[in-house]
Amino acid sequence: LWSGLWYTRAQCLQNEQTLVDNLLRNTGFEWTGRDTRVLSVRSANGDPADVVRSVSVNEAHVGNRVDLVCVHGFGQSGVGCFYASLVGWGSLGRVHLVDWRGAGMSGRPRAAKFAPSNEMEAIEYLVDGLDAWRKQVLGENAKICLLGHSMGAIVAAHYATRHPAQVRHLVLAGPAAVLETDPRLVAEFLERAGKTRATLYKAVSRAWTAGVTPQAALRLLPFDFPKKIINGYIKNRWKAEEVLDPETLRALAEYNTGVLMMPGVSEKVLSLILQPIGAARTPIAGVVQALPNSVPVTFVYGEHDWMDPKSGQWVAEQMVRAGRKNVSCHVLPNAGHYPFIDQPALVHEIVKKAWQECDDR
Repeated sequence: LWSGLWYTRAQCLQNEQTLVDNLLRNTGFEWTGRDTRVLSVRSANGDPADVVRSVSVNEAHVGNRVDLVCVHGFGQSGVGCFYASLVGWGSLGRVHLVDWRGAGMSGRPRAAKFAPSNEMEAIEYLVDGLDAWRKQVLGENAKICLLGHSMGAIVAAHYATRHPAQVRHLVLAGPAAVLETDPRLVAEFLERAGKTRATLYKAVSRAWTAGVTPQAALRLLPFDFPKKIINGYIKNRWKAEEVLDPETLRALAEYNTGVLMMPGVSEKVLSLILQPIGAARTPIAGVVQALPNSVPVTFVYGEHDWMDPKSGQWVAEQMVRAGRKNVSCHVLPNAGHYPFIDQPALVHEIVKKAWQECDDR
């Protein structure tokens, strides 16, 4: 009855293999899926299920010295989030899609209680997972071109702050929590919304604050309703039906359903890092502006991104006025919160430039 009981991690790993095999069919690219134990970091808990999952493509490439590492946003996974750009990026060099610790296709440690209880601890938990992966898979001194999407951009920005010597370029795609949300805008929305919508907003805000996540609500739905909802989103929002063959489309829907239906662990960071509903607790503008000159920064938005492209433009302008010459912000036409899905060709050129400059330095 309850669809959340159907998805084991073993089954979801099989879904991953089916999807990636389909996405890379006839490209000649090899890929490797890895589980990397979270070790030798402050938040390591010793649970053998505390592993970071990654999918690496074209590791045999020898034309560049720096690898591209991509971090997905909330409620996503690397392959599910970046499926439309994977082949293009793979043609440029070694690509690693690294899932959040405790989310995506990463392990779901049950023996060790989810430790973070505040914003900084939650960020450290995710940054530690990424760093444990980098050290073990790429090497202690490996340099990377780091791309983060949405809440993954928060992780990427903090990672670059803590490990600037390892990040050759920081790409923030549709980043969350760049600037503070003006409380007057929320008040104006509630005034215009009407009683029903205002009540719904307040109810969702209370649930958000209490730690309830969209995935938790999805898991309560019976039968195959979750899969239908996710399939509809993939077809209607991502327009995946227009670019994928039926077999790959089904694989993408099954894969994403499994990712969301597996037990939640680090999805609990949602209410720790963001206020209702998606507002910053601590904006990352200051984090990005404090990065050393050795870390170039590129913002990428769709013009219809609900994260507000003006925030990234403002930060880039402030950094340029402060004397930084290696900061830019791109706002792409006919695109929303997933610019690498809505405009993969344009994002490809932006990532290509950023990545190549890593090797030129």
